[in-house]
Amino acid sequence: MAAAKKDHLLAAIIYALINAFMLSAMSLFAKLLREYFGPFEVTFFRNAFSLAALLLWLVFARKLYILETARPWAHLLRSFIGTVGIVLGAQALGMMPLAETTILLFTSPLFVVLLSYPVLGERVGIYRLSAVAVGFTGVIIMANPSEPADQLPLMGILIGLGWGLSAGMVDTCLRWIGRTEGSTTTTFYFVLFGTIACGMHWPFAEVKEGGFSIASAWIIAGLGATGLLSLLAKSQSFRLGEAATISPISYTMIIWAMIFDYVFWDKVPKPNVYLGASIIIASNLFILYREIIVKKKKDLPGFSDK
Repeated sequence: MAAAKKDHLLAAIIYALINAFMLSAMSLFAKLLREYFGPFEVTFFRNAFSLAALLLWLVFARKLYILETARPWAHLLRSFIGTVGIVLGAQALGMMPLAETTILLFTSPLFVVLLSYPVLGERVGIYRLSAVAVGFTGVIIMANPSEPADQLPLMGILIGLGWGLSAGMVDTCLRWIGRTEGSTTTTFYFVLFGTIACGMHWPFAEVKEGGFSIASAWIIAGLGATGLLSLLAKSQSFRLGEAATISPISYTMIIWAMIFDYVFWDKVPKPNVYLGASIIIASNLFILYREIIVKKKKDLPGFSDK
């Protein structure tokens, strides 16, 4: 029994590492595709590929019944927020290096803490609120306002933070909607909404030179494939392991992002980016630690998350 549990843990970690790599590769393809299309078109291609693959699987597996839902408006809200987030992410990737944009996405757990009380009614103590404040200090350090020559574009930072906020709002929505809806159901309606909403933008599409070419077709295929594989790997990792073990592995994304930046654009992050990223990630890990403590002790008399 112990050996089986150890094997499951190892498999969960491997799938989590695969998920982190695929997410980084998906961001890479999204950034490459921004040289041909605007953010709405990039989001459309990502969602359309996943929608087609997921629909085929549901048909051949005869599992269309899982798409039944009594909460269509909840799915609409989650899908709208998620789609806006992906569009913001695609825009940010077109304005800043891959590593810096990925780091801004890591602010999503900070926003989850801020949203937990007003949206879910969950109490948040001083420890986690302090971690949020420290985390956003890391964002300021990464932006490097004291060195104009090395500053990231302000609009890019704001859009990247918008991506992080949207991701945090999606995570909060999933905790709310996940009480009654399955992950496949929410994923399907999310990619369906994203495909339709961004598809409506095609009459106003931003198509650059070479947009419809063999080169862009390969990038679109890579974007869709890595997006789909990341979903599969993430599902497997959380099925085989606990969130406390799996979640920190997502931060290996920054390693791949830095490698891709160097290989494709010959860019190396400045020291302040390393420092800011370390502070943001440390804040997130502390928040995760406090959530584990609170979950274990919330039923004990006299416990307070301060």
